[in-house]
Amino acid sequence: MKAVTYKGPNEVQIEEVPAPTIQASGDAIVRVTASSICGSDLHLYHGRLPFAQKGFVLGHEFLGVVEEVGDGVTDLKSGDRVVAAFSTSCGRCYYCRRGLTTQCMRGGQVFGFGQLSGGQADYVRIPLAETTCERVPDTLDDTQAILIGDVLATGYYCADIGKVRPGDIVLVLGCGPVGLCTVMSAWLFGASKVLAVDSLPERLELAAKFGAVPVNMAQEDVNTAVRQHTGGRGADVVCEAVGSQEALRSCFGYARPGGSIAAVGVYAEASFEFPIFLSFLRDLSFRVGICPAKQYMSTLVDLIQSGRIDTTPLITHTMPLEDSAHGYDIFARRTDGCVKILLKS
Repeated sequence: MKAVTYKGPNEVQIEEVPAPTIQASGDAIVRVTASSICGSDLHLYHGRLPFAQKGFVLGHEFLGVVEEVGDGVTDLKSGDRVVAAFSTSCGRCYYCRRGLTTQCMRGGQVFGFGQLSGGQADYVRIPLAETTCERVPDTLDDTQAILIGDVLATGYYCADIGKVRPGDIVLVLGCGPVGLCTVMSAWLFGASKVLAVDSLPERLELAAKFGAVPVNMAQEDVNTAVRQHTGGRGADVVCEAVGSQEALRSCFGYARPGGSIAAVGVYAEASFEFPIFLSFLRDLSFRVGICPAKQYMSTLVDLIQSGRIDTTPLITHTMPLEDSAHGYDIFARRTDGCVKILLKS
């Protein structure tokens, strides 16, 4: 089968690799109909993560049709259309029962990061399939459903752990796919105003379409803009969706006293100089973590079906799997107005 493989920093390639097979009773083999390139994939693409191995299959954001299931799978069958969470989970262990599916004691493996073969391929094996997958109704097309298992869930999670409440003014740092999904999610939690910070005009335009006040950090002082829109207090909730220490550090200056900071950007760094004294003086709350996507997926399916959330404007490019190297290139360089790429198998 065809698959997108990692060949080294800034290089991916379409290769013929062996098709996956059932290895455990809880497995499912899914024929991938669509996958996408995620910002997290770029950490691998750029060689930032030490465990990146040449030759493994990329991709943790995908959906498709079940082709085969193991003999322990009773809730899924051949022909079911599913989207997978980016990491596997059993649904029954100590952590899964507490909603921390990424910490699953039986699963917790991420597709396309060297632990499991990814979904930027013709087929993918999904361990713990019943509790890792979510059915996709026929009323949703691939473009509507593709983001449910990762970036949409992560944006929703960011608003959730940030404890956005009705009437809050929310600041979102970064208008990539996760940041834009955070903008959309903040409204669902009752925000009265959302400020969206970035330097790319096309991404700020999208944020404005989603109802946010765009703040171009290349043209204006972010701190001044925050004060202007919050009566001088600072934002009630600051959401960091970039994954850079500089962006994270700035959050502590944008939050009002008693406010909260939620960070969902992916970090490869081992340490961060936490501003504990400032946080103590200003009564700040701070949350960081990996989104337990499975916890949110059924809710997100319902929200999309009801029309309360629509991520399709994020898909700026659709191309065949064979063009993935070009897709990674323009996504990494943020050229051609690229926000999110859909790869069709």
